[in-house]
Amino acid sequence: MSSENKPEKKSSPDRYRIPRGAGWANAWKLAAAAGALGAALSAVAWSSDPHRFAFSWLFAFMTVLAIALGNLFFVIIQHMSGASWSVSWRRVPELFASALPVFALLFLPIAASMHELYPWMEVEPPSSAEHGAPAAHEAHEGHARGESLIGASVARAQDHGAAHEASAEGAHHTPQHALHEETILAKLAFLNPSFFYVRALVYFAIWTLLGLYYARRSTEQDKKRDLASTKALQSWSPLATIGFSLSLTFAAFDWLMSLEPAWYSTIFGVQYFSVAAVAGLASIIVVTYSLTTSGVLGEAVQVEHYHDLGKLLFGFLVFWAYISFSQFMLIWYASIPEETTYYHIRWAGGWRAFSIVTLGIGHFGFPFFFMLSRNVKRRVSMLRFAAAWLLAMHVLEVFWLVMPYAREGQLTIHWMDVATLLAVGGIYLAIVFFRMTQVPLVPIGDPRLARSLRHEVV
Repeated sequence: MSSENKPEKKSSPDRYRIPRGAGWANAWKLAAAAGALGAALSAVAWSSDPHRFAFSWLFAFMTVLAIALGNLFFVIIQHMSGASWSVSWRRVPELFASALPVFALLFLPIAASMHELYPWMEVEPPSSAEHGAPAAHEAHEGHARGESLIGASVARAQDHGAAHEASAEGAHHTPQHALHEETILAKLAFLNPSFFYVRALVYFAIWTLLGLYYARRSTEQDKKRDLASTKALQSWSPLATIGFSLSLTFAAFDWLMSLEPAWYSTIFGVQYFSVAAVAGLASIIVVTYSLTTSGVLGEAVQVEHYHDLGKLLFGFLVFWAYISFSQFMLIWYASIPEETTYYHIRWAGGWRAFSIVTLGIGHFGFPFFFMLSRNVKRRVSMLRFAAAWLLAMHVLEVFWLVMPYAREGQLTIHWMDVATLLAVGGIYLAIVFFRMTQVPLVPIGDPRLARSLRHEVV
């Protein structure tokens, strides 16, 4: 083994650890306090308005989950590529990914609110006696026979939810409001509670296994300082990538796309992946910069590392814009009513300005031109600002994905949205920050650490 591949001789078990009494030593307590406050407020929200709470919790859950999955993705990719430049900052995303098991617990309010969130829960499969009868006509008895469900959906979005006022007050879009009943009935083999819960268990099992495996094997290497761990982590990465990509894609289908069950997009899973990649990388930059400025990381992460992290963030930002625009353009060009309803409800009322300002300008236009310069990527304080900005835009984007269904045609920001975000984010970050106090924040046992410390941008 060449000298450049040997672990750094000066590295010790106490190096790159958070000192007692330092600000970061108490970060997990602050996060836990925020999580406890958010959980208490969420309990009040659940009892006062279960419908709005359900959507607020789903928004918070999918927001924070994307950050965790984005970090897991970068851990897997760094090992699969055998990258050495990322070793010095890799422990941060490892710890973010190691807290993924908590999302199984945080999913319980969603499981308890299924009837508030997903309209397909209200649809009963046709009995054998009814099989072959026109399901749409049976489901819509009492409506005019010539009424178009698609037209009703579009009109409902354009009229700010005024259509179908006879439906129960406070209920979001139902299958009768949405699209053809036949389409929903055809999906009931997939969209049914039992299969839904089984798939959720599979997703959490995959994420828990991957998050804990990579974090534990890496921290164990701090003591062993062997090549076997490096080879094992790399050899499992291709299979981990497949499991990660499939689970993320189907989770996006289940928990977000089925909010409008008759609508579908084959690119939707990739879109949520791009959301997670941008958010995950932005969180890595923000947290790593804070640890660097506090002196915990010493000189392990330098300008050259941040420069490459900035290029990655810029690249995934462009990728996110490409995927998001591709989905929009294909739906707009085809102009199929079943598909356009997705954007109709995001173009009604205040959602029109929100869509333009948040996604068009805030999430792409401004950060794209701001990060275009090489100087920004090498001025770490400016790169940190760009990453923090994109994290804020990430929160607003997931709000845009979920909340149009809470009160269709109405853009409302409720205190429940903040409370649930505090609860989910606080609980998750408390675990992450506590884990940071237990292990070195640089993989001191990785044989490639010395090469990473000498990393230079070519």
